[in-house]
Amino acid sequence: MAETNDKQPLEKLFKHTLELNKKYIEQGFKVFNEWSKQPNKPNNLFVFKPEQYSKAFNAFAKLNLEYYNNAMALGFGMLDTMLKKTAPETTPEAEPAFVLTANVNAGSKAALEFILENTKTEVANCELVNSNFVDENDAEFPSIKTTFKPQKFTQEPDESSTVKIGVQVPKNTPPDTYFSDVTVIGFEPSFFRIQLTVEPFLTKSAHAKTKRQSKK
Repeated sequence: MAETNDKQPLEKLFKHTLELNKKYIEQGFKVFNEWSKQPNKPNNLFVFKPEQYSKAFNAFAKLNLEYYNNAMALGFGMLDTMLKKTAPETTPEAEPAFVLTANVNAGSKAALEFILENTKTEVANCELVNSNFVDENDAEFPSIKTTFKPQKFTQEPDESSTVKIGVQVPKNTPPDTYFSDVTVIGFEPSFFRIQLTVEPFLTKSAHAKTKRQSKK
């Protein structure tokens, strides 16, 4: 029997199966022809009555159809397996290298900073780019503005740089937790995340009351 493996093309496999099936049919008809030509003698083992011949032929046809159906089922099963193997796998969502967190009142500015070190063996041309802030329902808030100092710079190998981040939150921003992913061009695909917890906007009277209470 010819050996097959996953690398054998399906076309070749089906062709080989159909050839075997064709030979199987041809040999079957030859056998029936030989039986039908035998002399009609009582002691002849090959004597067939018409109804016996019909039953035998029907059984042969049924067997052949079952064989063909099984061969087709095998082929489609192999095709389904190959399609599942070649289907693109879903990649898990990437995790940030680290998370910077800050609490801020609406109408105020949050201040953050981090240190970036060039661990490469070549000079890195860096630029910081961040996505719009989103809340926990993935609704975007482009009104929350982010600035980086510096935003563009060059780093020599083993050089470290401190980057200061300012996040301006409009006073009409609803209290919630917001997220923004920051990519440092030149260090892809790594990124870090800013997690911002926004508290309600404080009126001037509330600011004054807070200051008076702090003096006591």
